[in-house]
Amino acid sequence: KIERAEVQHFEVPIQRAVKTAFGTMTGRHLVLLELADERGNTGIGESWTNFPAWAAEERVAAFKTAFLPYLRGRQVAGIPVFIRNMAAAFRGPALQSGTMGPLVAALCAVEMALIELAAKRKKIPVCKLLFDNSARRVRVYASGINAPIPWEAIDSHLARGVSLFKLKLGFNDEDDLKNLRELKKYLGNRATVAVDANRNWTFQQAVEWLPRLAGLDIQWLEEPLRAEEDQRTGELGSMSRVPIAGGENILVEPGSDMAAVAGAPLAILQPDMTKYCTAHDFLRLVPEASKRGRRVVPHFLGSAPGQAFSLHLAAGCAGEPLVEWDINANPLHTDFFAEPFKISGGTIEIPDRPGLGWPLIRGQATKSRN
Repeated sequence: KIERAEVQHFEVPIQRAVKTAFGTMTGRHLVLLELADERGNTGIGESWTNFPAWAAEERVAAFKTAFLPYLRGRQVAGIPVFIRNMAAAFRGPALQSGTMGPLVAALCAVEMALIELAAKRKKIPVCKLLFDNSARRVRVYASGINAPIPWEAIDSHLARGVSLFKLKLGFNDEDDLKNLRELKKYLGNRATVAVDANRNWTFQQAVEWLPRLAGLDIQWLEEPLRAEEDQRTGELGSMSRVPIAGGENILVEPGSDMAAVAGAPLAILQPDMTKYCTAHDFLRLVPEASKRGRRVVPHFLGSAPGQAFSLHLAAGCAGEPLVEWDINANPLHTDFFAEPFKISGGTIEIPDRPGLGWPLIRGQATKSRN
């Protein structure tokens, strides 16, 4: 039984803005849901609100107005069924208001919190609740890199064994190519590079980039096409020697046909389980992707709770587990837990403790808006 349901909005300013092709983040936000059961166990969930700046306040308003009253006092017999029932209860209002995306992002936080609660009730880590076999360590790749390139942060991650760095493109061709060549030259044979255009290229522009990327030994090209040309991703992939990746912006309603989702024309599927794909749909997606020879690499660029959850989910993926790691300064990502994440040999070890395994700092100094 859900005895308590609360939401908080944390916000911190950042000195170095995070630039993307779709906009600039000058602050970082965390919308944190906390659920408690009748035994006093608690579980936390993060709902994606990176951009735009007002997203977090809208999400908090939705929780306070509708989702928290729904959750309080509810019995949870099975988490996937509970989430599907909750989705059905709010689907009509979400369609009426054009907010299906925010609804799924809220459901992601609810499911994450319920899964941590379930793991704590059984006194096991989340990954052991979800998988029969899971990796103890998960490799991370460095993400969020934009111009001017943060060489000190890159050096710091190289020293900790990180061997894959992802550069943001999609600004203008001249600067993009300059930044990419500089990063490749700097890394040399110490690490490889992937790129992310953040859905800002036309199809023709992407075609022109393909030989450049192939010549620079790029590991993958992420979200190359603008939304209006996204239907041509398969066509682009058939022309490319560089694997095409994506998935964070594929909206997966709870209970969707996972064969269809796994059949997206992508070599690497990157669902985000704080944003558009709930955890149990992710668990259904992994075997469907495996049947098609497609790799699943969780997307993540948020705060500490979602990072921890993504590590647990990546631990059950086929092959070498890999998950995204934001190298930008963000106290909500690096200073939110009593025990910080530790990267060693390019990997993070998942604690053998109940739930997420990283305890929150209670009464921390990070400013809460609520």
